[in-house]
Amino acid sequence: MADKVEKVKKRKRNADGSSKPSKRVAVEGDTAVKVSVQDTGKWAPIIASTPGLSFSTDTPLQPYTRPRRNPPAGPGLTSISKSELLLHSSAHQKLDYTAREEEAGGADTLLKHYVGVYDPETGEMEVMEARRMVVRGVVRAHQAEADNEMTNNMREARNNLGQTFGTKKSKKAIASFTENAISPALAARQQANGKATKMDAAAQAMISNIAEATAGMATRDELAAVADAAKPRPKPNLAAQDVKDVYTNNSLIGDGIMALLPVRDWATALKAKKEIVTQSRFVSHRIANVSMNVEKLKVMRYMLLSLDILRVSKALRGGERQLPMRNELKNVMGDMPEAVLESWKRKYSESGRVSKFKVDLLITHLCAMACVVDNYDVDVWDLMEDLALEPKQMAQYFHEIGAKLAAFPEGERRRLGLDKAAASQRRIAKLRLPLDFPRVAFARARK
Repeated sequence: MADKVEKVKKRKRNADGSSKPSKRVAVEGDTAVKVSVQDTGKWAPIIASTPGLSFSTDTPLQPYTRPRRNPPAGPGLTSISKSELLLHSSAHQKLDYTAREEEAGGADTLLKHYVGVYDPETGEMEVMEARRMVVRGVVRAHQAEADNEMTNNMREARNNLGQTFGTKKSKKAIASFTENAISPALAARQQANGKATKMDAAAQAMISNIAEATAGMATRDELAAVADAAKPRPKPNLAAQDVKDVYTNNSLIGDGIMALLPVRDWATALKAKKEIVTQSRFVSHRIANVSMNVEKLKVMRYMLLSLDILRVSKALRGGERQLPMRNELKNVMGDMPEAVLESWKRKYSESGRVSKFKVDLLITHLCAMACVVDNYDVDVWDLMEDLALEPKQMAQYFHEIGAKLAAFPEGERRRLGLDKAAASQRRIAKLRLPLDFPRVAFARARK
């Protein structure tokens, strides 16, 4: 007998229950849902996420709002599009929680979020726009360091930009920012009110390093001495007990050059009572009075050489002088040895030019030589005419070597036959001990 085969109909697997029936389930009272959009008003719902953070729902958050910098234009603006919201909490012992709208300005700027509330009895759903925020936590101590570092970086970047492209006024303000970081006026007011002056760590570090930084700083007198030494004038002997030892022929000209200066022709002509004519008023008016003093004749011979070189040199910008060609210098030298001219050029010129500093140095040397010739009471008029200077400039040069300027003596005015108006334009430079040098001017500290 043939076996009977029983056919069994297999059912589809639906063990997990994930499949849904193809037919709709009839719901009793199924009605259409009415959706209405509500205005958010001042406060709107918040959809907040806490990525990588365990945030307790009991943590209180303090809200802060401010107007948006660039709100979108157009009608129907809501409070979300007009203002920004920030939530902050310091209730935790070590953490600060901050919630921000991080989508602003990013790829999801135009993406909006909504919250809906459905009432099954009435079949109505109220929809309201919500803010999308992200809550993050930062360790409080680290946050302070990060904020300070960010502030310092922003200030440094702003200062660098101002120093590069700013005006003179802005650069000056940036330079004085560090100097004015500690306000002396504020400290004085706090001390007057009996309050202790509060300083931050930067101020305390700055004050603690002042003594170490200023330990090797020069004093005001030392700075004045350095400034005096750098001035274009002959080196005086400040330890001299007699005025004749302040500026000597050796310090002004040099003993070796003094021995080479030729004055035999002058001495012979003066002995024969002949008139000696020169291009210098100072030398011509005094050569007869010092005919018996060979050293003073040599000093005036050197002064005449210096004045003649200045006279034939070309004036340039900035007070400089261009020396003439060698042939023209030979005509000025006359019987002067070549070694004297080379010594003069090494001392007062460089590459055929006499700088403004060297011109001032030469004039102050001439003033000191004039004091030696006139026994330290010099009528500055003749030398001023030779140098083509103004009375104020000539007085300043004599003041630089320590001489004092006085009014022209009445007896000398009568001897020369000058009227009072002409005599009022003249001055007498007197070199006396102690020397009267101009004081070094220091800039006042800004308040």
